[in-house]
Amino acid sequence: MIHIDFVDGFIIYIFIWLITVAILWAREIWRVKKYDWDRDKDKLCFCDNCHFAFLSQHNENIARCPRCNGIVIIRKRRSF
Repeated sequence: MIHIDFVDGFIIYIFIWLITVAILWAREIWRVKKYDWDRDKDKLCFCDNCHFAFLSQHNENIARCPRCNGIVIIRKRRSF
């Protein structure tokens, strides 16, 4: 059997908890970056048929309205 005194066991215990917290923290940062989306004015669409505003995917020219299922052409806004 391996003999470990109290101080060494406590240091190992603290080290394992610090590694666990660091891994969970890195996972949370990765998750937020992967699943976070930017609300941008170019992604906001407005349906001309039912007057419903919704968010479209990035770099789409044509989208479907979720309410009336109509085709919406996304117009790019000019930045001044």
